[in-house]
Amino acid sequence: MNDTERAVLTSIVAGHYLEALATVENLEAGEDTDLLRNIALSLSEASNYAKALCEGRLAAAPPTHNNPYCITLKKLQKMLWPSEMWNDHTHKSAVLEHGSRERYFDRDIETGLYSRRAFLWNTRALIEDAPDEYGIMFSIGLDNLRYVNDEHGYESGDMYIAKVVEILRLCAGDSVLLARPAGDEFAVYAHGFADEDSALDFAQETRKRLLNTTLEIEGETIRLRTSQGAAVYPSDAISSDVLLNYATNAMFSVQNFNRGTFLRFNPESYRAKAAMMSRQERLDELLEDRRIHFAFQPIVNLHDGSIFGYEALMRSTRSDFPSPLDILQLAEVQYKLPQLEYITFLVIFDWVAQHLGLLSHKKIFFNIISASYLTKEKLCKIHSDYANIVSHMVIEITETVSNEKEIARCINQFRQDFSTLIAIDDFGVARSNLYRIVDFRPEIIKLDRFFVSDIDKAAPDKKKLIVDFIEFCHSRNILIVAEGVETAEELECIIDMGFDLCQGFYLGRPEFQLQEIKDEHVLMIRRLAAATDKAKEAS
Repeated sequence: MNDTERAVLTSIVAGHYLEALATVENLEAGEDTDLLRNIALSLSEASNYAKALCEGRLAAAPPTHNNPYCITLKKLQKMLWPSEMWNDHTHKSAVLEHGSRERYFDRDIETGLYSRRAFLWNTRALIEDAPDEYGIMFSIGLDNLRYVNDEHGYESGDMYIAKVVEILRLCAGDSVLLARPAGDEFAVYAHGFADEDSALDFAQETRKRLLNTTLEIEGETIRLRTSQGAAVYPSDAISSDVLLNYATNAMFSVQNFNRGTFLRFNPESYRAKAAMMSRQERLDELLEDRRIHFAFQPIVNLHDGSIFGYEALMRSTRSDFPSPLDILQLAEVQYKLPQLEYITFLVIFDWVAQHLGLLSHKKIFFNIISASYLTKEKLCKIHSDYANIVSHMVIEITETVSNEKEIARCINQFRQDFSTLIAIDDFGVARSNLYRIVDFRPEIIKLDRFFVSDIDKAAPDKKKLIVDFIEFCHSRNILIVAEGVETAEELECIIDMGFDLCQGFYLGRPEFQLQEIKDEHVLMIRRLAAATDKAKEAS
C-alpha cells in the first residue's frame, strides 16, 4: 500500500469522504483505485442520506438502489414516514408502472401532502381514469398566516398550518387529492362529479369547513381565514397544470380585491391580466434594452423667426408603445419611473453629446419625471461631459411632477451649479400654477395649448387675461412660449399679444432629425413682429 492509498483509507475511517474522493483522483487508474472510489462514494451518499433523516427531512430521496450502506436507513425512513403515503394505492401503481422510487418521496416535508409535481401527476391520472366525469380544482391561500407568525411566532404558525391540514384531510379520499404547492398555499382536486354544480358545492363545503374552524394560540382565538379560487374540469380546462394555474390565478384575484371569499376562474379577467403581464414584460425589455429615442419639435423665436431650440419628445422604438403616455403610465403603475427616468437621461445625454456641433446656440428642452437626477453626483455617472451637455439644455418641469418643495430645492441648487435654464411646461393646468413661478423661479414658461387653441377667435376678456399674464412674466424676465400653434391666424394673434416663443404643428412637427422651419414662415414671423413693434411705438 502506498502513501496515497493509505491517505485515502485514513480519510474514510475519519469520515472525511469528500476528502477521500479528492485524494483518489491522484491515484493511477486500476481495480484498487475503482474499489476505493466506490467505497468513498457509497459512504458519502449514505452519510448525506442519514443526515437528511436526522434533520427530519423524511422526503429525502435515497441513494442509488445498489448502495449497500443504505438498506437499514431505507427501512427506518419507511417507519418514520406517514403511513398513508405507503398505503396510497394510486401512488404505488404509478411507481410500479414507471419504475421510479423517487415518486414515493414527492411529498411536502412538513405536512406529508403532495408536492406540486406529484399532485399534478396524480390529478392527471384521476382525469384519465374517468374523463367523462366532472372535477374541481381549488387553490387555498392562508390570509392570516403572516399575522400569526408575526404576532405569536413561527411555532404558532406551524400549529395554524397543522389545523388547516387536519380540516383538509376530512375530505381526502381515493378521488380527492391534497397538495401544498407553496408555504401558505394549498390545493385540492376532487373528481367524479355528475355536473358542475356538484363539483362547486364540494369546494364551497370545504371552504365553509375551514372558515368555521378556530384554534387557541396564546390566549387568542384565531379563525382560519382563507381566500379560494376554483376551476372546473372539463369546463374551464382539461389538463391538471392548467386547472391549477387557473385556480391559483382566481385565488390571487380574491386576495388582491376581495380577501376571504371564493371565486371561480374567469377567462375574461384572466386574459386581461395576462395582457397586462405581457405589457409589463415589454416594459422591462424596453428599459433593459434602452428601446427609446427622441423626436424633436422646433421652438421658434417670434421676434426674428430663428429657432430657439427643440423639445425632445420621448418615443418608443417598439410598436407596442405607440404613445409616450403609455410608457409613463405603465412605469408608474409598476413603480419603475426611476428606472425610466434614468434611461431617458442616458439616451438624451448621449444624443446631445453627439450633436453639440449641430446644436450650436440652440437649446434642447427636456421633460424630467422627477428631479432625482439633477445633481452633480448622478449626472457625472450618466456622461463624463455632463456639464457641457446640460448647458445646451432647458429642463422642463411637467404638470405631473409632484413633491413641489423638494423639487424646488433640487432645481434651485441645480441652477446654481450649472446655470441651466428652467421651464415650466403646460402652465395653467393641473399643478402648473402661480405657486410654481414663486417656487421654481423659471426662466421660461410654456402656456398650455388650452389657452392658445383658437386664440384668434377668443373673447376680449380671455385675451386681456393672457396679455396681463405675459406682462407679469416679462416684468420678471421670464420668456413665454405659446404651445400648440396650428394655424396662421393663431400665429399672427400670439405675435400681436407679445409671446416670445412658440411651437406647434403649423411651424414644425416632431421629427427624428433636427429640422429648420420653412423660409415663408420665417418671413411671415419677421413681418408680423415688425408690424407689432411699429404699432407699439405708435401708441
